[in-house]
Amino acid sequence: MLVTTRNRNRRRLGAAILFLALAGPAVAVAAVTQVGPGGAVVSEQAVRISPPVGDIVDVYDSGELDASTEADAAAAARQAGADFTVSQSASIAMQRIVRGSSVVQEAPPTLSIPMGTTVFDRDVIGTLMGTDVSAAVSPTSLVMGRRTADLRGARAGDVVTLRSAFGADVDFTIGAVLADEVTGGTELLITPEGAARLSLNRKSSVTMWGFDSRAAIDQALADNGLVSTRIRIRRSWDPFDPDSTLGMAATKALLGEFAYRVNSSGSVTQETAWQSANLPSGRRSIGIGIRARCHLVVEPALQAAFAEIAQRGLSGVFDVGDANAAGGCHNPRFNRLANSATIGFLSRHSWAMAIDTNTVGACQGCAPPNFASRPGGCTAVRILRKHGFSWGGNYLTPDGMHFEYVGEPRDQLPYPSRWCPNIVDGNTLTVEVTQRATLFDGAGLITE
Repeated sequence: MLVTTRNRNRRRLGAAILFLALAGPAVAVAAVTQVGPGGAVVSEQAVRISPPVGDIVDVYDSGELDASTEADAAAAARQAGADFTVSQSASIAMQRIVRGSSVVQEAPPTLSIPMGTTVFDRDVIGTLMGTDVSAAVSPTSLVMGRRTADLRGARAGDVVTLRSAFGADVDFTIGAVLADEVTGGTELLITPEGAARLSLNRKSSVTMWGFDSRAAIDQALADNGLVSTRIRIRRSWDPFDPDSTLGMAATKALLGEFAYRVNSSGSVTQETAWQSANLPSGRRSIGIGIRARCHLVVEPALQAAFAEIAQRGLSGVFDVGDANAAGGCHNPRFNRLANSATIGFLSRHSWAMAIDTNTVGACQGCAPPNFASRPGGCTAVRILRKHGFSWGGNYLTPDGMHFEYVGEPRDQLPYPSRWCPNIVDGNTLTVEVTQRATLFDGAGLITE
């Protein structure tokens, strides 16, 4: 058991459902589809409950959880009187979903479908998400997020076949399909015992809850050296970050889902049908002299952003030759977990949703990234946010070359960004927004 027990019973969060989109007097609760002794059943219709529903803090590094970060986070949790656990996450290769004798979805031959997966102890799931949720997971059953289930028509009781790190097919029953607000945005939620069946063993973050107060946990994080540009702290009550990215389920809903294979050379073969439907045949002009092969949904947004940048006389901020040499939007890549070709992390460039430019002055790890220091650079960043892109300059490891499509304007969100903060209308209303619905949605993805 990874979870401490000092405060486990102090703050049980109740039955099936947790989250609220905005702080307010009440929140709608989604109905739960679940597997009971007699098979798949659907609970009663949605009801409304009143907040608060409890606070969560998640602490992680840009890669695998460092041992020193884990130790410092555990010390901070103890100082603040909090419970905590170490979670795991990765992209798992899915082969098929079957309902009885019918195939609901199946990957093309030799390919797999990526599924962002988060691992929590069953007791932790019960505390953070509700006892109805923990009842749906076991060594052989999992919870699937609603958005992910809807993409493929899956439902409780279906059998999902996942591929282990060593290439074996492992079956799980879908114990429940739950709203993303419940699962924290992850596509699949499994237990450590289930993860062991897949040979998944990769620590990703330290999750804390039940602390004495927000002030107490903030002080404990600072006292234990965790307030650092090397470490990301996500609080469920944080304001929305304009440079946050989409989780895997949201990315698939916006840009489509593909199947893939990691080759022995380390290259990625991507489903031809998805490429034909979503990508141009080659690089095309996206403005200010840059040519790239971007997703057909992303391309017009980039063209509009660069047209405004040109109209504002800011084209010189971008190193066009460097952007063209960097290869444009589409570059499918997969970071393996150990030597596995089935468990790891997909690059967001696999969806042709991000473009890299100014790779020298705004390289990964460069701080400040040169857009923050070039005249007009921050204005260009804000224009791209306006047209639906987040900027990598404020990622945990600064990636100032990277602009990634998120499909919504982000230029009027008040947030204390480290570099190039938005300049918002003075009448903009700042509200407290819970980030609980997206705390775990980055499972299985990397930005580079």
